Parts: sequence; structure tokens; C-alpha cells
Amino acid sequence: MKISPENFEKYTILTVEGRVDATTAETFYTQTAEFLEKDNKPLLLDFSNLEYISSAGLRSVLKIAKNCQTKHLFFACFALQKPVADVFKFSGFNTIIKIFADKDSAIASLTC
Repeated sequence: MKISPENFEKYTILTVEGRVDATTAETFYTQTAEFLEKDNKPLLLDFSNLEYISSAGLRSVLKIAKNCQTKHLFFACFALQKPVADVFKFSGFNTIIKIFADKDSAIASLTC
């Protein structure tokens, strides 16, 4: 798993690559929480290169979302590949986490 940040004036995008599973979920959460703590800006997760997410990965996403909610910061995921989108759908996470089809629609939602 690899996380690549793009820091913009009004938001941060973290591109997540590889797998977020039982082995990498804690690292994923820790690294993401560090970016959130440092930048304290709305956070968008780019999952276009995420191949797989497990239930442990979903828990990490939920913890990140709760951190953002506590700080009153916008949080969303975008560009989920079909296997990852299916996990979000089957787990019901698509109803509690904002998910957008692409980067442009996720960024546009920041201004609404």
C-alpha cells in the first residue's frame, strides 16, 4: 500500500494504491490521520489505484471519517474500482461515506 498526497490550498487529496487489508489497515489509518492532523483541511481519498479493501480497511476509513466529522471537515472518497465499490456497497458504507465517481465531482462537492 502506498499513499501519495496532493496538498491544495483548500483541500488535500490522498491517492491510495495497492491493498488496504488486515496487514496495511493500521498504517493506512495512521498515515492518513497524520496528514489530516497536519493540514486540517477537507480530505478526499482517491481510490482509483486501490485494488482491494477488507473489513479492516473499511474500519480505518470509518475512523478517518469520524476524525473529519469531529473537526467539522468535509470527507469523501472517489474513483472506486468495481471490486472496492462492491465492498462499500455490500457493507452499506456507500450510505454513510460520501462517494463520488471522479475527482472533478468530489472537488465540486466542496463548494456546495
